[in-house]
Amino acid sequence: MRIVPMLATATVVVAAVVDVFPQERFSFFYPSTPASVERMLKLAELRDDDVVIDLGSGDGLIPLTAARMNARLRGRGVDIDPKLVDESNQRARDTGVADRVRFEHRNAFDADLREATVVTMWLFPELMRLLRPVILERARPGTRVITSTWDLGGWKPDKMLGEEPQVYLWIVPARVEGGWDWDLTVSGKQIPYGVVLEQHFQQIEGSGRAGDRREELMSATLRGADIAFTLNITLDGLGLTKHEFSGKVESDRDDGGNRGNRADRIVGTARVTPSQGETFTLPWRAQRSAEPRYFAPTGTALFERQPQLQVPQDR
Repeated sequence: MRIVPMLATATVVVAAVVDVFPQERFSFFYPSTPASVERMLKLAELRDDDVVIDLGSGDGLIPLTAARMNARLRGRGVDIDPKLVDESNQRARDTGVADRVRFEHRNAFDADLREATVVTMWLFPELMRLLRPVILERARPGTRVITSTWDLGGWKPDKMLGEEPQVYLWIVPARVEGGWDWDLTVSGKQIPYGVVLEQHFQQIEGSGRAGDRREELMSATLRGADIAFTLNITLDGLGLTKHEFSGKVESDRDDGGNRGNRADRIVGTARVTPSQGETFTLPWRAQRSAEPRYFAPTGTALFERQPQLQVPQDR
């Protein structure tokens, strides 16, 4: 792995590299301890089907330790130094895990993250934040991201270990911002729905529409590909109706060999509770919309059907 060496001579090395590569950032290899790496991987809660990809793998300690901790997972390492890559592949052969662990000579920004279920980094904090958009774009929703010592800026961790050095975990969220449309048949009547979602990493909020009425979404959550929210809204003939939507985000996108995580549809269920009636569950399938019905003209008919307030006249 690559972290900042706490040595006075590092300043000289940095100056030399910046003079040659003025528009790129690199982290210099400095070996970490097996105990520190184990703390990172324990936070990831490794599973048999995991593929651990270490960006800036250095001496290969993270993928090799992961393979030792779980005898069925696979590991990948990406490093820009060909000598370290060769040495890491030799260690994989020496320890008998070369069939599950391999290392590639590649720039971390070019890493193929399609298979990753865990992405690890221990780099300069600036470099990790530059890699943040790559991970959010290419890694599948639900991928666990683990770093040590430094966080990822405005993307707040889902979990952390506070003792030094800190270890952080994030769950890559599906990209759900934008408009979504669907229909539900409630009490024999087909009703058009639409929502507009706003997103800041794993935090989401939004507004919903049923027919010609609109309300704010409540209790909206997003964890990886799992999404849920509540919409309390009046339906014609049924009164105020509670809708509890929960589902899984799916994507058809595949661009240039790297799967993006921009969502195309949501498949799940809707629990519907009318104000005067029992709760029932319906299948729910929402589709991303280029022209969300939330913004469609509303007209004045709804207003005209409402009882008009009588304003008292001054006597």
